[in-house]
Amino acid sequence: MRHLLFVALLLISLNVFAGDTLRVGQQVLSVGDTAVHVIDLLGTPAFKEPVQNKFGAYLGERWQYSRAGGRVVVVTIIGGKVAAIEDHVEEHHG
Repeated sequence: MRHLLFVALLLISLNVFAGDTLRVGQQVLSVGDTAVHVIDLLGTPAFKEPVQNKFGAYLGERWQYSRAGGRVVVVTIIGGKVAAIEDHVEEHHG
């Protein structure tokens, strides 16, 4: 049973890469950078969703960007700064 859980967790981890930086061409986006810098590097997000606390209060936004190779980059903006960067690989079920 533990082996199956380990394999499942490993497969999940291969599809989402969270980190403090993202290389964009010759530039690097980092946690702590401004929202303006995100737009300078990645452009206008394809999708935005609000980030709320457990009481429904607005904290910021998650911005989604489509990237080459079936990747989706999600940048969380809190207080006008990058709080998190996630690099997802889209899975196509066919």
